[in-house]
Amino acid sequence: MIWTANKGIFTHVMMNVLDFKEKGYEVGIVFESEGCKLVSDYEENKNDKFEKIKELNLIASVCKVCAKSMGALESAERQNLPVHDDLYGHTPLEKWVSKGYELVSI
Repeated sequence: MIWTANKGIFTHVMMNVLDFKEKGYEVGIVFESEGCKLVSDYEENKNDKFEKIKELNLIASVCKVCAKSMGALESAERQNLPVHDDLYGHTPLEKWVSKGYELVSI
């Protein structure tokens, strides 16, 4: 889960997600809070890693309420990213925990 809009931190998240995927792990990124700003930032400023993550469907969710408040909801929808709002308008994390996934929050 990415909570921050810090591009340096997110660059490391992208590198690791791609590395884990290449090595056969099931991985995904959930955008929450100000991290949703990255969705629109990378739509406007193309990034090879972000494009690869989209191509491989490694974006598990963009929080609808957070994306809307950060001005990124329309961008997420234009990019056909999965937007969730099942938990009072936010992405519910329990659905992944119940399947045995471990959550890493940054």
